[in-house]
Amino acid sequence: MNDIASAKVLEYKGNTLRFTPENPAEAKIPADELHEHLQKPSTARTKRLKERCRWKHASAGEFIEKSVTAGIERMRYLTEAHKASEGQPEAIRRALGLANVLNKSTLVLQEDEFIVGYHAEDPNMFPLYPELSHMAVQDYLRSDYSPQPADEAAAINEYWKPHSLQSKCQPYFDPADLGRMYQVSSMEAPSFASGYNSIVPPYETVLEDGLLARIKLAEKHIVEAQADMSTFPWDGTKGLDNIAKIDNWKAMVIACKAVISWARRQGRLCKIVAENFETDPKRQAELLEIAEICQRIPAEPCKGLKDAMQAKFFTFLICHAIERYASGYAQKEDTLLWPYYKASVIDKKFQPMDHMGAVELVEMERLKISEHGAGKSRAYREIFPGSNDLFILTVGGTNAKGEDGCTDMTDAILEAAKRIRTAEPSIVFRYSKKNREKTLHWVFECIRDGLGYPSIKHDEIGTEQMKEYAKFSLNDNGATDEEAHNWVNVLCMSPGIHGRRKTQKTRSEGGGSIFPAKLLEVTLNDGYDWSYADMQLGPKTGDLSSLKTFEDVWEAFREQYQYAINLCISTKDVSRYFEQRFLQMPFVSAIDDGCMELGMDACALSEQPNGWHNPITTIVAANSLVAIKKLVFEEKKYTLEQLSQALKANWEGFEEMRVDFKRAPKWGNDDDYADSIITRFYEEIIGGEMRKITNYSGGPVMPTGQAVGLYMEVGSRTGPTPDGRFGGEAADDGGISPYMGTDKKGPTAVLRSVSKVQKNQKGNLLNQRLSVPIMRSKHGFEIWNSYMKTWHDLNIDHVQFNVVSTDEMRAAQREPEKHHDLIVRVSGYSARFVDIPTYGQNTIIARQEQDFSASDLEFLNVEL
Repeated sequence: MNDIASAKVLEYKGNTLRFTPENPAEAKIPADELHEHLQKPSTARTKRLKERCRWKHASAGEFIEKSVTAGIERMRYLTEAHKASEGQPEAIRRALGLANVLNKSTLVLQEDEFIVGYHAEDPNMFPLYPELSHMAVQDYLRSDYSPQPADEAAAINEYWKPHSLQSKCQPYFDPADLGRMYQVSSMEAPSFASGYNSIVPPYETVLEDGLLARIKLAEKHIVEAQADMSTFPWDGTKGLDNIAKIDNWKAMVIACKAVISWARRQGRLCKIVAENFETDPKRQAELLEIAEICQRIPAEPCKGLKDAMQAKFFTFLICHAIERYASGYAQKEDTLLWPYYKASVIDKKFQPMDHMGAVELVEMERLKISEHGAGKSRAYREIFPGSNDLFILTVGGTNAKGEDGCTDMTDAILEAAKRIRTAEPSIVFRYSKKNREKTLHWVFECIRDGLGYPSIKHDEIGTEQMKEYAKFSLNDNGATDEEAHNWVNVLCMSPGIHGRRKTQKTRSEGGGSIFPAKLLEVTLNDGYDWSYADMQLGPKTGDLSSLKTFEDVWEAFREQYQYAINLCISTKDVSRYFEQRFLQMPFVSAIDDGCMELGMDACALSEQPNGWHNPITTIVAANSLVAIKKLVFEEKKYTLEQLSQALKANWEGFEEMRVDFKRAPKWGNDDDYADSIITRFYEEIIGGEMRKITNYSGGPVMPTGQAVGLYMEVGSRTGPTPDGRFGGEAADDGGISPYMGTDKKGPTAVLRSVSKVQKNQKGNLLNQRLSVPIMRSKHGFEIWNSYMKTWHDLNIDHVQFNVVSTDEMRAAQREPEKHHDLIVRVSGYSARFVDIPTYGQNTIIARQEQDFSASDLEFLNVEL
């Protein structure tokens, strides 16, 4: 029976509720093809752009589109400049490298596009970064995606080996410790080996000031510093500081001039095509308009919405792909664009358009991001199955005055996402009870349509975290209470400041992962990894005979965790040390008010600490500890030795024992026994031990559980666990999400369990899979809205939703060519279902599909 049309019946408060589709036309749509009928691009142009979009998604580490490959131009021109600038200050060398790439790289202009610019020489290509990790580039050289000519690419990579961030950092660590990290089973490999990075660019200064104003400001600072060095009497304890500042300001000037020149080159290309090749008068006029915009933008301040979109995209390309690779799309897009929406749509003062014109611009932006190519290492391509990269923007919440931050620009962003149906960029919605219902309806419609986003973050929790971190500012210039409202998700989960200064500039501030399930496995084997690496993976913390009580197991795990998290953060801080000396970012520095004022590089300056790290597979470890405590130490039904024997046999021959461990209390069912142990685990060890560490910026490090696809990758490297899981099976799919299929008591029981964890947590991802018939019924919004109010009142940091039926996912597995618009939430990001490997698809199907009972509705206080 068609589960969309089926009339679920529920008795509630004396009424009989029937959950028939809100849209009667859906009764005629087969349940297994619903999402192929939901795409509604706003214009014929965006429909065409989507049809020809050059997706760069990866599956099992391989690009899905076989035409995708690495380009060579960025490598070539960066290397050329590096060789020519030997002996000059490093900040200036970095600026000259950027300038050489921008001045010589091939420009790309595609049919139909209005937002222009690309970061490689061909729209099927992406750049590589030998100055970050020579291992990551070497992987490409050995693949079908190698840049050409291959000999030249190999020579470039060989040149960069001694100069790369990886080579500079590795000597400061014990090779045995690094070898353990490179297993990526108990902890992630160090960032200096992968080159992975993320940033929150200060877009505001580009749009509000323009780069010509930034150049004038840097030149003014240079004159003042040089005058200070000539002042009598000379004071060497202060005067010498001017040397590095002058170098940084000079580098900023070089970088900004190069970006202006690059944008104007793009404009000249549009003009040449319009005047010499384009035959359609409408497109010809459009190309001339683009040329005019690129002549002004980003050199000058933006005046209208078209200006702002183009300036923002140029800035994104430099900060995330050309000056240096960085994941993410971190920005408060509705706040950033609202003044220009107002100028163009409401006041019609400049670049006048209607609301749907703004929607079309956002759709075009989404498609530009969807075909953006990222030269990530193979490991990162494997852990983002079905994804290109983690492109995530933020909307909603409250403004600096604490008032509702939603505007018609917020609605345009959400409407465009609903209409065009792309997995990227994902959206985070900052939920506050002050948000207007009109915008909440758009949020609901995107979720109801199965996009998996917006994911929802608690607006007040994020603001309070920014205030807390501000206390640790090394220069006493952390976020003010007003600025604390200016937060966005840096990537999937962690909030960080956005705006003109104090933003996160490098992932060595926060990022990377640690895997508690594997740490528990080695805890039960005296630090040895018998199931995957066959090596000592952590310190010796005692064989089983020495673990006589549950507290002995607890403390042995604590020691393993301390070792791993200490190594993770120290590698990031050493990376930060060398980034500011050899991987300066002159353009990012130029657009940050703090760096401009102080003459500092963006990697060096940290005014607002924001330390975070990702515990992934936490619930597998936590459920395992619950089972150990109950069955081994309380009921004494089994010994640790018997459990170890069963685990090393992958439960074969121990079926009855496995059933007992599998039936032990599990997280997500509002079970006081399990929840008390697991709450203690999160607060005392996962967050408590991490918070003891101080990172480069002077603040504590906090857990931000965002599993991306690592729950699959690390699950495959983790042996059988005491929660009844077989070796190699996927782990839990979120920071605090119940393990697949174990949350048996309904959606509100999950909320009650999660709400018990309140201390020492920066962010914890919560996946919920909700019933399609209920969400698409005439009662869907009222139920979801009540759910969100309750979630907010329970002070839970995050929640995200899948609203896709098992029937449709199974149909997509059978005939993937018919289901390209089926999008699902994986963990922290969304992906086209057909682009995910079968192993990953099955983990999403296995998630408990939560229905709402009458008792759930009563707990939520739903009025229907």
